[in-house]
Amino acid sequence: MKKLLGLVVSIVFLLTLSMPSFAQAATQKLIQPVNDAYITAGFLNAKYEQKFGFKHYGWDLTSSTSSRTVWASGKGTVLAAGYDNILGNTVIVKYPDAYIHATGSTKDLIFRYHHLASIGVSKGDSVTKDTSLGKYGNTGKYSTGAHLHFEIDTDTTYYQYSPTLGSSSNIIKAGSSSTILSPKKVLYTKVSSPDSQQIWVLGDGYQSSTEADLPLLK
Repeated sequence: MKKLLGLVVSIVFLLTLSMPSFAQAATQKLIQPVNDAYITAGFLNAKYEQKFGFKHYGWDLTSSTSSRTVWASGKGTVLAAGYDNILGNTVIVKYPDAYIHATGSTKDLIFRYHHLASIGVSKGDSVTKDTSLGKYGNTGKYSTGAHLHFEIDTDTTYYQYSPTLGSSSNIIKAGSSSTILSPKKVLYTKVSSPDSQQIWVLGDGYQSSTEADLPLLK
């Protein structure tokens, strides 16, 4: 009887170990921040660097419609929101447990959004994919037209540090490129309603021809 009881206890213990922990946060797949988007400047694009004289560590997006809404890419928390003296209206969001489809890994990620015409969130706000972060625009010292510039970073400690700047500003500080990810490695296109997303490259050489080939999310 004692042997049988011991066997039952062992089986229950092994089953408990194999069950997923509900305390663990669910992995989330992050979607593009503009629903009907053109990529007007790609990640580390050579033609961009040749024209402007510096590397492009994110994507520039515009909309194919009249909407200029910038949406959060998933569940996250706003770490900073305000006017940066160089990059214009800026929002920084931390997305926990984000799935990186290019590598199959899961990490907390930082998204930095720049050149916004208006900001719709405040520091400390919780966001979902249905949260408007604001409208993209033409704010900042070096913006050449209305668009969203955003970049993705794995450094969640120094989340205000960006390789885009050679010298620090009031919100964004000059940082390293070693923790930056291409948006193509992370983002999904959510084709189901109400998002009904689409994405294209502009096709003028400032993007790779396959840069808009994101995995689809229903």
